[in-house]
Amino acid sequence: MYEKRIARPMVRESKEESFEEVSWERAYEFVHERVKDLDGREVLFIPSGKTTNEDCYVMQKFARIALRTNNVDGCCSRLCHANTVRAIKDSFGIDGSPSRFDDIYTRDLVLVVGSNPASNHPVLFNKMMRARARGTKLVCVVSTPNETSKVSDLAVQVQPDTEVALINALTNSVIRRGGLSERAINTNGFGQLVSTVSEYTCERVCPTCGIETELFRKLEEAVCSSKAFGLMHGMGLTQSKNGLLNVYALLNLVIVKDGKILSNRGEVNVQGVGDMGGNPTGIISSFIMKDELERAWGSRLTSEMGLNMIQSLYLSPVKAVFACDVNLAVSLPDLDRLHGNLSNMFLVLLHHHENLTAKFANVLLPIPMLVERLGTITNGERRVRLVRKVAEPVGEAKPAWVIFKELSKRFGVGRCFEYGSEKEVFDEICRLIPSYRSVNADEVYGGQDGWALKDPPFTKYVPVHYEGREYARTGARPYVLVTVRSPSHFLHGELTSLSPTLRRGKEGQEESCYMNPEDAEEKGLRDGDLVAVRSVCGSVGARLRVDPSVNRGLVKMFIHSEKLLVNRLVPLDYTSLTFTPNYKSISVDVRKA
Repeated sequence: MYEKRIARPMVRESKEESFEEVSWERAYEFVHERVKDLDGREVLFIPSGKTTNEDCYVMQKFARIALRTNNVDGCCSRLCHANTVRAIKDSFGIDGSPSRFDDIYTRDLVLVVGSNPASNHPVLFNKMMRARARGTKLVCVVSTPNETSKVSDLAVQVQPDTEVALINALTNSVIRRGGLSERAINTNGFGQLVSTVSEYTCERVCPTCGIETELFRKLEEAVCSSKAFGLMHGMGLTQSKNGLLNVYALLNLVIVKDGKILSNRGEVNVQGVGDMGGNPTGIISSFIMKDELERAWGSRLTSEMGLNMIQSLYLSPVKAVFACDVNLAVSLPDLDRLHGNLSNMFLVLLHHHENLTAKFANVLLPIPMLVERLGTITNGERRVRLVRKVAEPVGEAKPAWVIFKELSKRFGVGRCFEYGSEKEVFDEICRLIPSYRSVNADEVYGGQDGWALKDPPFTKYVPVHYEGREYARTGARPYVLVTVRSPSHFLHGELTSLSPTLRRGKEGQEESCYMNPEDAEEKGLRDGDLVAVRSVCGSVGARLRVDPSVNRGLVKMFIHSEKLLVNRLVPLDYTSLTFTPNYKSISVDVRKA
């Protein structure tokens, strides 16, 4: 239980030195002295989807008041779900799901694209299986087979990064067959949608996507004949340069079918961290203006647009970073470049366990795990729920909101953070954040679930074209790397790797490179060989595992292991509007080490 736990504040002047345990006051003084004179554009704050709404809210408020910066960006909301949130906002006018997970029980068909709920979303997957037992048909579109596609009624394996073409073809089929509702026809943008998707035919998209005509016809029939359509997607769809286009195309299909979008999300509070202002624009919107927020907080705020984490860590590196319950040194792209940048930054890490990012830190501040504290979280369907403490925190750990409240006194803004409890923080959240004004704080802290804003103010189509794959197979890099998750591990395995039960019988699986037998034979490779996998930006060593379920031309690797650091292979290549990195389709070579 206590393996690798951070129990007391620790600091070090230089990253070549060892950490020294200090008092909280000494840690606060150490942090204040090193960041007090920095300009707001020289600091980045990274809240976490693994902590509470209260932690995220106070952290971003501290950044904007104490250091007058809008450089705030939630790690999971940027890297995993910025494309989903942007697309839903453009299509429905809200930045959260308009549907509920229990809507799955009213669906006759659920189309899953680029997701693996059986591995990544077990609670939702259980709902899927119960719905399937009642007659709901399950159809999966994936680039490599996974635990969900193996139990589906129909599985369609496509070439990576070709999903827009496939979804547009399905939308075209739905429109051509007719029988659309007046609502679908009268939705803004319908004429443009009809024109856009008309050229996406079976004959055109099957070669592009790498699927047989007969298989497309089965998929087409399943979607077109559905009377209660449901659609689910995940990061296999969003984590590419075409990720935003992918989600737009999916939402067009959902709208034309009068269906339900059952978007998968990642960490337990990934929706909440964005809702709490964990982004460069904060909670300022058309519903709350800057001057209103300044009056509520009792402090002047900067109008300067903030930088996101890709900008702050790579493009215009900042001088100091405050990161809460994240493992940047493993989860971000182009790790060799990132590690070099982190080495030159003053890094304050709030965490409960040591991880690779801690090796780049100047300050370690202990916080409780989620099960060791009180607060609220907002899940992927925007359900707001109370989390109760079921274990005592280790050592001197303090919730992040308390740490920033106490640190605010050092910066002379303590009057803005006079909270006596988590409940007082949540009261302010429900008063100020527009999408939470429908939430009753007393009821949530009494144990009753609340719901943040879910009613779309409008619906419109956002027609998009398939713009081609964003990877290029070459003689030097003839394979496409697809990164996946294991059912046995969560994120980068900081906690799950400590479990003997989860590790048992799986040693080495997460550090392996999976390849089609014919590709391996062509390269003169055998199962069990040590290989070097190389991309344009880095190289990793792995054990080769020959796997006939991997399509020719693809290479599959898991994301979880610090021993492997697969993101060393991920170049700094991202969606231009959302800065979402491309993790799912990377050109690589595989050679015997």
